[in-house]
Amino acid sequence: MSTPQMTETMRRPASLYWGVQIARALSAAGAVALIASAVGLSIRRYQVDGTSLNFAGPAFGFLMLVLVALAVVAALGVRSANKTLADDTGARDRLFGFGAAAVVLLVILTVKLANLGYDVAAVIAGLWAVASAASLALISTSESSRWLEGRAPILNVIRWIRGNIIGFLGLLVMAYLYIPNVVVAAMSFNIEHGKKTTYQWYGFGFDNWLHVCKPAQMCSSVVTSLWIGAVATLIATVIGTLAAFALVRHRFVGRSASNTILFMPMATPEIVMGTSLLAFFVALRQGGHLGYVTIIIAHVAFCLSYVVVTVKARLAGFDDTLQEAAMDLYANETETFWRVTFPLVFPGILGASLLAFSLSFDDYIITNLNAGTVTTFPIFVWGAALRGLPMQVNVIGTVMFVLAIAIVVSGELLSSRRRKA
Repeated sequence: MSTPQMTETMRRPASLYWGVQIARALSAAGAVALIASAVGLSIRRYQVDGTSLNFAGPAFGFLMLVLVALAVVAALGVRSANKTLADDTGARDRLFGFGAAAVVLLVILTVKLANLGYDVAAVIAGLWAVASAASLALISTSESSRWLEGRAPILNVIRWIRGNIIGFLGLLVMAYLYIPNVVVAAMSFNIEHGKKTTYQWYGFGFDNWLHVCKPAQMCSSVVTSLWIGAVATLIATVIGTLAAFALVRHRFVGRSASNTILFMPMATPEIVMGTSLLAFFVALRQGGHLGYVTIIIAHVAFCLSYVVVTVKARLAGFDDTLQEAAMDLYANETETFWRVTFPLVFPGILGASLLAFSLSFDDYIITNLNAGTVTTFPIFVWGAALRGLPMQVNVIGTVMFVLAIAIVVSGELLSSRRRKA
């Protein structure tokens, strides 16, 4: 005697049933294979030497992360297959999306393995791709869609991609921007080996952090860059803020020309600006006296534009009625500025100063042309790279990156607290 569950199973389209079964088997086998690959490579990582992958370093860690992530996705594919057999339309769509991504990756892997001469592995990957494509075709038939009372899975996947494409691209951009910083942070723990291969991993240790000033002149160059950056930032922030207020709040002859002139340093190539400033100092008979003063003047010249633009953007969204309300309450112009205007504009001024400091600290081309015998941190890095970059440079880069992140996070936390208050 047949039960209702058996009757319902018998009515389920065979294409859906077998397509899901194939997809589940492939997903389970893929998860096992990926975990086995991660374990096998982990066992062999110290036995592989002289390879471009550098199994003991950050590249190996990234490879392990990718393998584990793909294994998790394969496990999610098994789960989606089980839910699809329970007549879950959304699970069928997720299964189709996972399968489509797997087919694309398997095709790329097949071509790559074939080019490398691994014919057997290429055949296995190709057959896996064909089996995956066949399972997708089976679960996408019209009978399967009618049974699950949904549209074709490809349409749902396309709709999901269209709805999340901006977020996905944003994640790719963030990964593109921050992966180099992660590599620098990882290499700051690399054991110094004395070779010119800068980003070859030799072993994990804290020696670079404990002896940051071991390379000659490195710490002194960092102090020089910090000092020059602080002075140039202070001068550029004061002048740029005053200029931004003048350009936004007042109408005067030459206002449009002033905007254009202030924008030009941002659009001028650094090599052109550096040589122009050098020619200017030579014309003033200062060519033999290049040093701290000329570097600060040069840094103020190119940081000023960024400060003006940043503060102007903050002032453009400023509500003038707040100042009028303060003055209606018998506050004079000085009190209105310091108690109303300045606190509201201060985030823009702070952002402009941080931008100016980062540009000043990081600059090499303009500084090198106008530094004379002064050695800043970028100049030290360039000179050291010709001989073999010391690992302590990565420590300085990591510290600066962490400080920048801490400042941004602190600002966001303070802003959120003000909004809640």
